[in-house]
Amino acid sequence: MRALDNTSIDFLENLNDENSDASHFEGNLSEEYVFGLEDLENLNSIQPDNQIQQTQFFPNKTEYKKTGEISLLPSFLDETDVRLRDVVEKVFRRSDRPFVIIRDDKIEYANNTFLKLLECPNIEDILHQKFLRFVAKEDWDFLAKNIGEMLTNNGAMEINLVYGAHKQVKAKFEAMYLFDNQHFTFILIGERIGSKTSTALNMYDQITGLPNFYLFEDRVQVIVNYENYKDVRQKRNMVAVVGVAIDNFKAFKSIGMHELILRKLAEKLMLTLRKTYTVGSGLKYHFWILLPDVMDEETLKLELSKIQALFREPVADNFTNHKISVSIGVSVFPEPATSAKKLIEQAILSLQKAQKEGGNRMQIFGL
Repeated sequence: MRALDNTSIDFLENLNDENSDASHFEGNLSEEYVFGLEDLENLNSIQPDNQIQQTQFFPNKTEYKKTGEISLLPSFLDETDVRLRDVVEKVFRRSDRPFVIIRDDKIEYANNTFLKLLECPNIEDILHQKFLRFVAKEDWDFLAKNIGEMLTNNGAMEINLVYGAHKQVKAKFEAMYLFDNQHFTFILIGERIGSKTSTALNMYDQITGLPNFYLFEDRVQVIVNYENYKDVRQKRNMVAVVGVAIDNFKAFKSIGMHELILRKLAEKLMLTLRKTYTVGSGLKYHFWILLPDVMDEETLKLELSKIQALFREPVADNFTNHKISVSIGVSVFPEPATSAKKLIEQAILSLQKAQKEGGNRMQIFGL
């Protein structure tokens, strides 16, 4: 869950113009940064500003060549306090944290760290573009509701960034308002989320939070060992492994919706299936499900039908219901799979067969 915290950047505290006042600031927030969700949805249809409008904000560029790099400083900084120009050149450009200056909703400056975060090779590709073009759609409403809190109460906000069809990157941003008589201008100071990992965190998928395939594989081995070494007077229960591949995943990835789909499906599986089941995130395939303690074939068929039904339900974002098509492969212990290794291998073979037959179906090994 996203949360606002009270953090600040000490070296930027005194950059605001001494003549700024709260009434002007509040007016800018309420009048100039209010937009509707319909406008957000149609961002891609907005035509670029003509050259005359652009030159009002960015009439010239000054190139600073240092240590083999070229950083472009927007000329509107010439109209501001000299301290801001110094910070942009001496601090922003060299910082390991992403910095963005936004003026009237458009990006006027971005340092190299922000470009690397987006995997954007050329700063010209993002200058003068709406900042929201580079924010994942599912975060638009959240950003609109909380930008005021960021600017007035030193809040911080986590959002997902995306550039083109590239993978989304989660980042946390703080914001600082810049006094401007004619425009609504502020700085975003970012921090990439998840750059520091531990051994424990590496056992879980960063997108869904589910156990990764290696941890899932270990749990399969544990439950198979438990059934194998039961007291001979106890009945051995069936164990099933289910592999799931999203057939239309490439289509979601092409529009930058793939991570949202994975998170939504993971949440649905975790909330709906039995607590004794293990839901994992795969390597080549998207989900793995371990069903221990299956009493008989009728129980297995019932549980498999529930899983299949979950994927037939569309996944909804703020604007659209997305239809999901999946191929599902199933294997069962102790027959025909006789070990944990065979259990996973046979699930993969079943899944591959379901894909070869056109997808959007379930295949049980041996049937």
